[in-house]
Order: sequence, then C-alpha cells, then structure tokens
Amino acid sequence: MSKRIARRTPKARTWTAWLLLAVFVLIAGTTAWLWRAQVERQNEQSFSAQAASIGASVTTAVRRMDDLTLAARTLLGSRPAMTDTEFKRWYRSMGVDQRFAGVAGFSYVELVRERRADVYPAGNRPYYCLPKLSVAGPGMSQTMGELTVPGLDLCQLTKLLGETRDTGEFSAFVVTSSHGHEMFEVIAPVYKGGGVPTSLFGRRAEATGWIIGLFDAEPILASAISSIGGVSVSLEREQAAVPDYRIPTGAGAAFRTLSETMHSDAVARVGKVAVGDRITRRISVEADGRWTVAVTGAEPTGVSDPEVQGGLVFVSWLTLGLLTFVLVQVLARGRAHALKMVEEKTGQLRHQALHDALTGLPNRALIMDRTEQMLRHARRSGVDVSAMFIDLDGFKGVNDTYGHPVGDELLRVVATRIKHVLRDTDTIGRLGGDEFVVLVEGGAEQIAQRIVAVLQEPFELGTGGSPVTITASIGIATGDREAAKDLLRDADIALYEAKGAGRNRYAEFRHEMHIAAHERLELESDLRGALGRDELFLVYQPILELDSGEVTAAEALLRWQHPTRGLIPPTEFIALAEESGVIVDIGAWVLETACEQAAQWAQAGMPTRVSVNVSARQLDDPALVTTVLQALTRSGLDADLLTLEITETALMRDAESAAQVLHELRRFGLRIAIDDFGTGYSSLAYLQQFPVTALKIDRTFIAASEQNDALISTLVALGRSLGLVTIAEGVEEESQLERLRELGCDRAQGYLFAPPLEAAALERFLADHRALV
Repeated sequence: MSKRIARRTPKARTWTAWLLLAVFVLIAGTTAWLWRAQVERQNEQSFSAQAASIGASVTTAVRRMDDLTLAARTLLGSRPAMTDTEFKRWYRSMGVDQRFAGVAGFSYVELVRERRADVYPAGNRPYYCLPKLSVAGPGMSQTMGELTVPGLDLCQLTKLLGETRDTGEFSAFVVTSSHGHEMFEVIAPVYKGGGVPTSLFGRRAEATGWIIGLFDAEPILASAISSIGGVSVSLEREQAAVPDYRIPTGAGAAFRTLSETMHSDAVARVGKVAVGDRITRRISVEADGRWTVAVTGAEPTGVSDPEVQGGLVFVSWLTLGLLTFVLVQVLARGRAHALKMVEEKTGQLRHQALHDALTGLPNRALIMDRTEQMLRHARRSGVDVSAMFIDLDGFKGVNDTYGHPVGDELLRVVATRIKHVLRDTDTIGRLGGDEFVVLVEGGAEQIAQRIVAVLQEPFELGTGGSPVTITASIGIATGDREAAKDLLRDADIALYEAKGAGRNRYAEFRHEMHIAAHERLELESDLRGALGRDELFLVYQPILELDSGEVTAAEALLRWQHPTRGLIPPTEFIALAEESGVIVDIGAWVLETACEQAAQWAQAGMPTRVSVNVSARQLDDPALVTTVLQALTRSGLDADLLTLEITETALMRDAESAAQVLHELRRFGLRIAIDDFGTGYSSLAYLQQFPVTALKIDRTFIAASEQNDALISTLVALGRSLGLVTIAEGVEEESQLERLRELGCDRAQGYLFAPPLEAAALERFLADHRALV
C-alpha cells in the first residue's frame, strides 16, 4: 500500500502544478483588467492635475497683466500731467521687463475736451481720444509705435474706448502683432484720482483717458509648459465680434485695428500631439472678461498605454504562473535547485530593504548598522571616524518651481557627484528627503570642502530654462560615541549651526552646540508654561493720523519677561511659538487682553482702536472666529474698535479659505488690515476678495524710502483707489514723515512718535498728545 502511494506522489504533484497554472491564468486575466482600469484612472488624474497646474500658471500670469494695468491706471489717475519721461521712469522702477514676462508695453490715450485742429480725421467734436504716452518692452518699440500716431483720434476708429469709459471695466481682446505673435490688449479707463465713479454721469465727467497694455501671450504660455512634454496650451477668448474700423490708406497705415475676433488662439506647444488621439481640459480664467485656458495632451502611448500595461500585467502573472509550475516540477526533481532560486530572490528583497529606491544608496537602517561597525573598528584601530550630515539649501524651491520629477532627478545627480569625490573606504547614504549622510575615517574636513565645492556647480536637469543652482550645508561630528545614534545626532546639530551661519558651508560639532540645542528645547518648554505663570504682557505703539496728528489707534505687541533670562525679544520666541503650535493659545490670550484694555479706555472717555496681530497658525485654526467673538463679548468692546492684522504671506497660503474666514469676521463689524504689505506678491484679483479696510506698508520700504519712493507711491495710490486706509510702519525720521504726507499716506507709526508703551504709559502719552493737538 505504501509503495502505491509513493508511486502516485509525482503524478499528484503534476496535477497540482497544472491546477496552480490554471489559477494563475484566471488571476492574470482578472488582475490585467483591474490594472488597465486603474492605469486609465491614474492617467486621467495625472493629466487633470497637470492641466490644473498649467491653468493656474497662465491664470496667475493673466492676473499679473491686469494688476500691472491697474497700477498704471491708478498712477495716471493720480498724476494726469505725467510726462513721457516720467512714465518711462515709473515703468523701469517697477522692474516690468524683469518681473513680468510677456509685457510688450503700455500707451496712454488722453481724453481731450478742448477743440483741436491738428487731429485726424479732422472735425469739431465734443472730445478727442489722442495718444499721449507710451513705453515699449524689449524689441517691441515698432509695435508700440503703432499706438502713438500723433493727432490720431482713436475714438473715430473704434467704439471700445467710449464703451469702457462708460462701464468703468477692463476690455481685452486678442490681436496679431506686426511680428506675427498672438498678443492681447487690455484697455482700462482712467478717471481723476485713480478710482472708478459709481454713476454713469460721474464716469463720463471724471474720465481723463485710457491706459492700453499690450501683452505677448507666447512667453506666458511657453513658461507654463516649459518643463512638460507632449502637451499644448492655448489662451482663448470668445466674444461677439466688434466691427472693424480701419485707418484709411495714408493716415498711419501701420496702426493696428482695434477690434475683437470671434475666436482667437495664442498657442505655445512643446512635444507632439497626435491628431484625433488627444485629451483636452479647459480652465476658466477669472480675470477681465471670459478667457479660457485649453490644455491638450496626447493619449498615453507605449508602456504608458493602459492596454499595453494591462497586457504586460497579464504576461507577468502568466509568467509567474509558469515559473510556479516549473518550480513545482523542479521541487519534484531536486530540492537543492529550488532552494538556490529562493536564496536569489531573498537576496534581492534584502537589498531592497536596506537601500534607497530613488538613489540606490544605503538607507537609514543600513547607515545605522555601518556606523556601528565603523565605531567598533575605530575603537580597535584608534583611527578618527566622522559622520557628516548633508542638507541641500534651496531644494524645496526646486520642487515647488519645477515639480517633484525634477527634484528626484536632482537628488540622483547630487548622490552621483558626492560619490565621485569620496574615497573607496567612505560610505554615503540617504536618510530621506534631501538629507544625505557620509561616513569617513580621517580627512573629514577636506572631504566636506570637496562636497561643498562640487555641489556649487550648476545642474543641467532638462528644465528647458537656465541650469538649476543649489548649495549644501554640512554638519560634521568626529570621534567615538556610545552608539551610532549619538554620532549622527551630533552631526545633525552641527548641520543646524552651518545653516544658521549662512549656509553653503560646513560646521564641526562642538560641545556648546549641544548645550544650545538643549537650551532651545528648554526655552520651548518654558514658553508653553509662560502663559499660566503670567510672564507674558502687552505693550502698545500709537498710530497717528497724518492730517490731524491725532492718535486714534494703537498696535498691541507681545512681550515675554522670563523669570531667569529677563526680557526675551519677540524675534527669539514668536517663531518658536509658531513652530510648536503654542501661538494659538497665546494668540487667544492676546486678543482677550487687548480687547479688555481697549474697553477700559473707551469707558474712561479715551476711545482708542486696538490692532492685534493674527498669525498664520491662528488663521488655520477652525476656532478663530469663536475666539474673536468671545473676546469681544467678554470685554464688551465695540467691534469697530478692534482691528485684526494679518500678514500678506499668511493670507496667500490658502487665499480662498482665508477670504471665507475674514468675511465671517468682518460681519461682526471689526476691521481687518493686511500687515507687511508689499513684501510678497498677491494678485489684486485675490486682494479684492478679502474684506480688508487697511494696508500697512512694510517698514523695510519706509527705512529705504528714497530708493522705494515709486513703490511707496504706487502702494498708497493703490490703497486710495480701493478705498483702503494706508498705514506706514517704522517711521523714524522727519524726512520720511514729510514724504509720506506728500504722497497722501493716511496714518503712520514708529519711534519718531513713540516706542511701544505699557498701558499706563500710553494713557499718559495720549493725554499729553491730545493737549498739544
């Protein structure tokens, strides 16, 4: 009986192998179908994300063009007598050619109500629309010259100027320039003072002319897809046609027709897109009219094709089934051969578990093991061993600008460059992100110098633009330690020292660095308990009206009186509070304390508006609205006496969410100011979404007011045109104050008037100041 069972065993194994093969065929078909569907979804999601990114880039560029046109309109509204030389000087001071890609130039058409005999076409009319000023971008002087024909009455060529004057809105349309590019013009009416009158009669009476901006769509679109292949993008505008009004022969024949087309495209393409095998996404641009960004990409081909991938998956599973079939057969014939195959697969898995998938370098687990081995060898041989922590300066900017694929390529090239300057006995690994570790025996300083130098050389990464340039900061820890983690910890501490010293350098670990890191942790721990121990207090800096000299507001500023370290400057603990998240609780205390103090001043007959800073972390806090409402309710303060100051950078991190929160806060009746305005770029289209009441011009512009005169003038005029109060920060000299008054700035604060004062000192200041005023 046992012999019969033994004879049947190989046959049973053969049937088992065939059964497994059949199961694998079934699994292969099912998996291939599911895989194909998943790849289709991923491809569509990837293209949608790509299209959204391109659309956002084009939208931002179009809005920047509108913002620049609005700034020019505001300037000319407040300075109607500007000369051509002054107009060109303003253009250069704004850095248009460097900051705004695609600007061809601007021209200003003046509305003249006096009778003129030197106009074309000749005639006695209520008013004339005559070119007055112009400025051209690089290589566009001939094109802009077409908009400056002397004496040419443009209102006789098109109705667009009159229509935009009456509506007060921008008008934009696509044209073809003399050098063949697809371009678009933005026409904005200009009124006295820079604002837009609310009535038709007012707009006609206050109109002084039109600012016409000419923009080249090609660099805008090319920039949007500079790092993306296989797609095309177009900027389209669809509107009812406006009849052409052309200039008669012999009277400025080079002047372009001011008319709109039914459907015009400004297109920039990269790569090839197969006709009839394309996918398209259309994104609406919320700008001056109806623009649409159309992004078209080719359906994936080759390995990226879902059909091909499904086939590959089917073949892979089928191959795996065949291998399993063969493996079962081999097991029936020889166990040794099967064990050898398993060992090979196990080796591959072991390598994957100990190495970084992106660069192929040892990962954290293997680096820790090799550090332990290096320390044990050093104890036996007495050689000096070192660990180097390497961090790339500016890597986040590369990821944000060019995308993660370029960032991954940069990491691979960095790994290759570092390996080329190391010795055969040295070890390099990647811990994650842009952090690398190098382990060496002797000569750590010389190797660090070579690494810093080799990473300063530009990287050609196929971005389609200029080479990418980064630097590296390195922390070095040398000598024996109890464990590998201690050596790597000290190298990490030294790395922060290198970054704090200016980056693009290396720093060697010293014992006092460990003390500094420990002190930072202690300071963070003390800060968490500072509120409960009543160590925090507020001071108030007065804000003056420049016309009357009256003090109507004061900004609440946080201070920390540490029990052993004394008065700690805000620059040392505010950022720490932001990083640790304790700023949310501290911010709530500041709101409640400032509101209580302002309520006491109001009850004492000294109603003074109080301004309170709100951090980015507070703005993200879902409980912010409730916190503000509770502070007003408990103190009994009139909401009109509270202003919340939020930095421009904090608002633009998530503009839509921030706008929703601010609208909800504004309904209470309090006021909102944008702090440090001008330090970061925010689209005016977004700015107008925020229900703000004031703009605070950053102190850095005021400190260098002579160099920033044109910018300060533009910011003040912008605030006036939007109906916002402008407040200058950091005023310390009489000359700064006089210039701000000349420009029409509304309010100011700074050491020229008073430093931040405690509540009692501010009350004395208010009493003395009101007696003088």
